[in-house]
Amino acid sequence: MVIQTKQFGGGRGHEPSILLASDAEDRGKAVGMVLTDAGFRVQFAGDYSRVEGAMDGNRYDLVLLEVSSEQAVEPAVEAALRVKRADAAQFVGYLADSSLSASGLGGDGIFPRNAIKLPAALRNQLASEGWGES
Repeated sequence: MVIQTKQFGGGRGHEPSILLASDAEDRGKAVGMVLTDAGFRVQFAGDYSRVEGAMDGNRYDLVLLEVSSEQAVEPAVEAALRVKRADAAQFVGYLADSSLSASGLGGDGIFPRNAIKLPAALRNQLASEGWGES
């Protein structure tokens, strides 16, 4: 997993850049490895409270918040709102099981945690936003 501090984002013309945070470090790192293997540049922020610090001076193509339990929904939504207050145009999505999809998650998208489906779902999202077009 790539960990950088400055000039990480701005992935257009490069591999898509993702800032990833999770309520469960082991799950977050596992998702990060899947995405890295699929060709994404991933910075793992740790838990949701560290997202803003990781974004300081950096721009990402996607901010993803991995949500592993119902108890993590509220802190994840709060982190997403902080990101949106700082930059309303920043894409913020969640990685959550289908059982959590209707639990109050609000953001730009909810993606499957499935290691096979996730990279394609993220690439489809980026393509729908015109990522990679000149």
